[in-house]
Amino acid sequence: SPVASAALSHSRAALSSPRLSSPVASAAQQPQKVVSLTPASAVAFARGEMQLVSVPCDADSDGCLAFCDAEECAVVAPSGVVQRLKVGGYFALWFLLSVGYSITNKRVTNALPCPWSVATATVVVGSLFVNLLWLTGLRRRPRLSAATYRALIPIGTFHAIGHIAGTVGTAAGSVSFAQVVKAAGPVYACVLSAAVLKQAVSLRVWLSLAPIIAGVGLATLKELSFAWAALLGAVASDLALALRNVLSKQSMGALSTSDGDKLAPADMFGLLTCISAAVSVPAALLVEGRALPALWASAAAGYPAGSLGLAGQVAATGLYFYGYSEVAMKALNNVHPVTHAIGNTMRRVVIMLVCMVAFRTPMTPLGACGSALAIGGSYLYATVKQQEKAAEVKAAQAAADADRVSENLEAWSSQPSPSSAEAEATARKLKEALPLEVSPVEAAEAEAE
Repeated sequence: SPVASAALSHSRAALSSPRLSSPVASAAQQPQKVVSLTPASAVAFARGEMQLVSVPCDADSDGCLAFCDAEECAVVAPSGVVQRLKVGGYFALWFLLSVGYSITNKRVTNALPCPWSVATATVVVGSLFVNLLWLTGLRRRPRLSAATYRALIPIGTFHAIGHIAGTVGTAAGSVSFAQVVKAAGPVYACVLSAAVLKQAVSLRVWLSLAPIIAGVGLATLKELSFAWAALLGAVASDLALALRNVLSKQSMGALSTSDGDKLAPADMFGLLTCISAAVSVPAALLVEGRALPALWASAAAGYPAGSLGLAGQVAATGLYFYGYSEVAMKALNNVHPVTHAIGNTMRRVVIMLVCMVAFRTPMTPLGACGSALAIGGSYLYATVKQQEKAAEVKAAQAAADADRVSENLEAWSSQPSPSSAEAEATARKLKEALPLEVSPVEAAEAEAE
C-alpha cells in the first residue's frame, strides 16, 4: 500500500542518513569518560575549552548537563534539577523586583507628591532600557508595519492610563490596600470581555468572582487608612488594564512583525512601554508641570545626595517595574499557567506583608480576612479559567481529529479497488522488504486485501 511504501522508504532513509554534528550528538556517538565536576572543569568551560551539553545519566531520566571536551564530561547537575533551579530563580527574582518596586515607588511618591510625574518617569526609564537592549543588539529590534503601530497606539494608551492610575492610588493610600483592590482585575476583565468581545462567560467563572468582590468590599469597609483617591485610582487602573487586554485580543491579527511572525511578549511589552512614555509625558506636564520644580526641590532636600539621590530613586523605580514585568513573562513561559497564578497570588501576599512592615500600615482582623478572601479568589478565578481553556483546547483537538478521519475515509472510499496484479506486486514488495517468513495463508490474505 502507499502507507507501507512510505514507511519503508522513511525507515531506510533514516538508517542511511548521517548523524547531526551537534555537541549533544557527538557526546552520544563518542562516549567520553564521565567524572565529577571540579574547579578545573569550570575554569576550562569559562575559557571555552569545554562545552555545556546534555549527556545520559542514571540520576535523571531527562539526562544531565555536563562540561564536555573530547576526552571527558564533568557532570554539573541533572537537567531536572537545573530546570527547577531556573524556575525558582525566576520566581525569586520576580518577587524581589516586585517588592523593590512597591517600596521604592511608595517612598518616592511620599517624598515627591507628584504621582503623574513619577509614573511617567518610570515608563520613560523602562523605554530607555529596552531601547538600549535593541541598540546594542542584546535583543533583536522587531520590524513592524504601519498597521501594527496603529494597532499598538490605543493599547499603549490604556497601558499608560493604567500605570498612572495605579501610581495615583498607591500614592494616596497604602500599598497593601492597593494590592487588595487590584485583585479585582478579573471582574473587569470578565465584564469587558462579555460586553466588548461578546465572549460568553460561564456560570463557574461568574461564581469564582464572588469571593473577590466580597473580599474587596470587606477590606475597603475595614481599611483604617482608607482614601477615596486610593480606591478610585486602583479601580481605574484595573479598568484601564482590562481594556488594554481586550484591545490586545481584538487586534491580535494585526500584532505581528513585518516578516509575518507573531510579536514576542517581551517585544510587545517593550513597545507598549515606549508608547506609554510618549503618551504620559505631555499628560504629566499638563497636570503637574507647573508645581513639579518646586516640589522636586523640596523633595531633593531630604536626600543626602540632593537631586542626584532623588533621580537615582526614580530611575530604580523604573528599572524595578520593567524588570519584574519581564521576569514574570519568563516565569510564565517555564511553568503551567495555574502555577503562575499561584505565584502571582503569593506575590501579592508578600508585597502586602513586606510593605505593612516597612510603612507600619495598620490592618484590622476583618480587613485581613477581606484581603485574604480577595487574593484567594483571584487564584480561584485563574484556576477555573485555565480548566475551561484546557477543556476548549481538548474539544477543538477532538473535533479536528474527527474531521481528519472523515476526510481520510472519504478519500479512501473514492479510490478505485486495486487490481489483482497490483495486489500481487504489493505483496511481493513487502515480502522482499521485510525479513519475515510469510505463510501461504498470510500471503493469500494479503493478496485478498
